[in-house]
Amino acid sequence: MATIMEKDVLIEVVSSNLALISRNIDDIKELENNEDRKKLLQIRKFLYHSFPHEINYDTILSECKAIKQKYQR
Repeated sequence: MATIMEKDVLIEVVSSNLALISRNIDDIKELENNEDRKKLLQIRKFLYHSFPHEINYDTILSECKAIKQKYQR
């Protein structure tokens, strides 16, 4: 269960991670086929289509942090 503010934070985290992946992958085909990017897009869609009480804040945040770790330099 998340608050409205936590939902907003998760949307920002997902957007930030998508930007990070885009900056690190130059080839458009590779970017389009990137599994982490696809997962983040699924999460973003879920967040936009869900009510805050349907969202597990800690789980999604942990998942986003794990993806971010792969792309940080």
